[in-house]
Amino acid sequence: MDNTPPPTIRIRILVVDDEKDISDLLVRHLTFLGHDVVGVYDPVAAMRMVEEENIHVVISDIVMPGMDGLELLRRIKAYNGGIQVIMVTGYVTMHHILTAMRLGAETVFFKPLQDLDHLEKAVEHCIRRVEMWRSILRELGALGKASRGYGRI
Repeated sequence: MDNTPPPTIRIRILVVDDEKDISDLLVRHLTFLGHDVVGVYDPVAAMRMVEEENIHVVISDIVMPGMDGLELLRRIKAYNGGIQVIMVTGYVTMHHILTAMRLGAETVFFKPLQDLDHLEKAVEHCIRRVEMWRSILRELGALGKASRGYGRI
C-alpha cells in the first residue's frame, strides 16, 4: 500500500499524438480519472503550451510529422527538467527506446495501448515525482529564508 500523501496541487497533463483518436481517448480517460488534461495533435503546438502554460506531465507519441516526439522530449527537458514525460509509440525500435531513456523519459509504452492500467500507474508515479520535487524546492526555499542572516557579520 502506498502511503504517499495525495498531491497538494492540481497537476496538468498534456497529451501529444498526431493520431486524433489516440489523443482523444487518452484525454477522455485521464479526465474521467479526475486529472486536468489537455490534448494537442501537433508537437510544435505542444512545445508552445509547455512554454506558456503550467504543464507537469507530458504523454507524447514518438513518431509524428514535423518534430518527432524524441525532439519534443529533448526540448521539454532542456526547458524544464522537472516536467515528467511518458512516451508512446507504435514504431518499436531499440533506437527509439534507448534514446527516450537517455533523454529522460519516465517510461515508454507500445501501441496499441491494450491496458490503460499501466499508463495510469505511470501517470501517478510522475505525479508523485512532481510532488516530491516541489516539496524539496519548498524546503530549500524555507532554508534560504531562515539562513539569510547567517554569514553576515
